[in-house]
Amino acid sequence: MAENSKQKYTPVSIEEVCDHLGFDVIEVEAEENEPTKRNIIRLIKFSDMYLQGAIGKHYPSEDERAKQIALLVISDLYEYRDLDSKNISNTTRKLLNDLEWQLKTEMRNNGN
Repeated sequence: MAENSKQKYTPVSIEEVCDHLGFDVIEVEAEENEPTKRNIIRLIKFSDMYLQGAIGKHYPSEDERAKQIALLVISDLYEYRDLDSKNISNTTRKLLNDLEWQLKTEMRNNGN
């Protein structure tokens, strides 16, 4: 993961996410746990899609506000990845509702 941690994804890198999630040594913790690495990459891609749907396809990905939104989305979904309805956060509930509306709107715009 050491090589991949430097790889830049939009809007944040794996290293930025690991820092935000509090992984002390990303090379050790994440390399020993490939599912963690795959989940982080998936959540980074997801946060990009979320921002595209919420702000627009050409949102300012280098803007620190966009990066912070991405990190908050990623950390909330990472923390509540089991989607246990009793323990799911209000933020995650709002994200899910927003995503449903985004997908419905996109489907309507595409004629589905």
